Amino acid sequence: MDMNESQLYEFLGKYGIRTPKTTSVGLDSKISFDKFPAVIKIQSPKVVHKSDVGGVVLNLRSNEDLERGRKEIIENLKKHNITLDSKDGFIITEMVDGEELYIGCVEDNTFGHVILFGKGGIYLELYKDVCYVVSDATEDEIIRALNTTKIAKLFEGFRGSSHTIKEAVSLIQSVQKMLKENDDILELDLNPLKLTASGLVAVDARIKRGAKTYHEDMKRENRPNFLDNKNVAIIGASTEPDKAGYAVAKNALNFTGNLYYVNAKGGKLFGHTLYKSVDEIPCDNIDTAAIAIPAKFVIPTVQQLIKKGLKNLVVITAGFKESGHAAEEEELARLIEKHNINAIGPNCLGFYSSETHLNLTFGTDHVKPGSVSFLSQSGAILAAQMDRAYELGIGFSHLVSVGNAMDLRTAEFIPMFNAAPECKAISVYVEGVNRGRSLCNAIRACKKPVFLFKSAKSEASAKAAFSHTGNLSGNYAMFEGVMQSLGVNVVDNLDALILAPLFKDDKKIAIITNAGGPGTVLTDGITARGRELFELSEEDKKKLDAVLPAVWPRSNPIDIIGDALKDRYENALKIVDEFEGLDLIYMIISPQDMTDPLGSVEILVENKFKHKVVPILMGGSTMDEARRYCLKNKILYFDNIVDARDTLC
Repeated sequence: MDMNESQLYEFLGKYGIRTPKTTSVGLDSKISFDKFPAVIKIQSPKVVHKSDVGGVVLNLRSNEDLERGRKEIIENLKKHNITLDSKDGFIITEMVDGEELYIGCVEDNTFGHVILFGKGGIYLELYKDVCYVVSDATEDEIIRALNTTKIAKLFEGFRGSSHTIKEAVSLIQSVQKMLKENDDILELDLNPLKLTASGLVAVDARIKRGAKTYHEDMKRENRPNFLDNKNVAIIGASTEPDKAGYAVAKNALNFTGNLYYVNAKGGKLFGHTLYKSVDEIPCDNIDTAAIAIPAKFVIPTVQQLIKKGLKNLVVITAGFKESGHAAEEEELARLIEKHNINAIGPNCLGFYSSETHLNLTFGTDHVKPGSVSFLSQSGAILAAQMDRAYELGIGFSHLVSVGNAMDLRTAEFIPMFNAAPECKAISVYVEGVNRGRSLCNAIRACKKPVFLFKSAKSEASAKAAFSHTGNLSGNYAMFEGVMQSLGVNVVDNLDALILAPLFKDDKKIAIITNAGGPGTVLTDGITARGRELFELSEEDKKKLDAVLPAVWPRSNPIDIIGDALKDRYENALKIVDEFEGLDLIYMIISPQDMTDPLGSVEILVENKFKHKVVPILMGGSTMDEARRYCLKNKILYFDNIVDARDTLC
């Protein structure tokens, strides 16, 4: 049963949440109140947002004013076709002055209970200056979330304020305790929440109770190690170049363990025997099997592989849930769970591990070992980024396409990558999440930086909601906010998934540019993302004076002036490269009449620079030769300032 506002005030008090002095009255009972100025509000389940229908009258100075206010509200409600009866009434509270804030919670389909905190009042949905945390968030996560809002400055001494961030943290922790002890709360809405001289006071409140709907399927314990592979079988290894089984078999050739190919036709492929069945494989301990055969043969084949001690399964085959065959996929899922087998897919691109040079994908075979683990819900996105990474000379420690994700998902792979020494950062492309709490727990325990891009960013259409919280839930902002509270680097473009990890440790940056404007724009992007421009000392400036025109501005960005040719870029780079405490050098080349883009990037091969130097080749066809040179020599470059900026998460 839902509480009315006066009952809710009493309930909030049990959790240390302050409320104003209050009393309740009926439709025509005598009013007697002694704390002025006061507010009178309608108290009825027929009214969701009181202010929208004239259900609140403020700044009343006497009991007579309160009587008039009650009549005014009744008339306002009639204009909105709301007729009151004996079950309805009014609540009178003392009027509290202070900045209007807000706190609420909602049961979200992705994360369960999520708490929202931010700027309150009637314009809450308009400004949306709110942050999001899951109900079991740690104090660090709460603080990180609060610092994404503009109103956080109210707790940092803004205009002499004595408030501290601990006040907001303490309130959120009180709501966390409330949710832990009352998991039937579906929505809570404290708006406005007044920040007064003596602290936070909830002056309006709504709560909705009901049966809890959020749940996650049971987590399977004691799984085998998916990354431990010595004996690998490829079922459906094909001699036909246009088949996925051919590509997987070809890509796997560099595997350092034992590799077995299975094809019912028999014969040879790439010098390997094609066994006609799983039973013929001369190994009774298959760690991993990749399957690229028609869907109707997958389950019988897995049953054969179980007899061979199968631990891990990569189902490349399509034709399951995504094609309307959900029952077959559910049967396969039950089979692998019964025998404690790890599985990715069906309908996936595959898996790659640099440690054993195991490429069980039908993407490119040009995969370079590196330090980034890339996990994707889309095989097409993963294939494109694999190709893009090779073009830029970027490598991976692991690649995973989860496909239909009947078993292993992002939440299971993050702990695996966290434990793998060859992985230094984790990138994730995600479309939807149905194990939100498990994902949060995995990220919370992860010691390595996580970079994430989520598709389907458009907000859910507006809906009639019980509370303000309901109107702010179920959209991309909530997902992004929860991820940010966990310290995830949420990126804005797909290339950042492979590029941003390369820049994660670059804090102090120098810019060498042949034009002032682009340098200024890049500076804004750098500082907005919490990075710093390297500060030139007087000695640094003197060294640059010797090779630059007298009119250079003697500051960073280092504007080497528009007539700069190859030699001036080279001379400036050699000096800047010797600066101590520098992490990254951007070299902006903008198209001017005398600019030599090709020559200016050639110096990156002709010289051995200590620091990372990244060209930004602004413009169109003028830069084509320079771009081709960078691609040929695996030099990372950007076409514009926006892409360079967005890699600095």
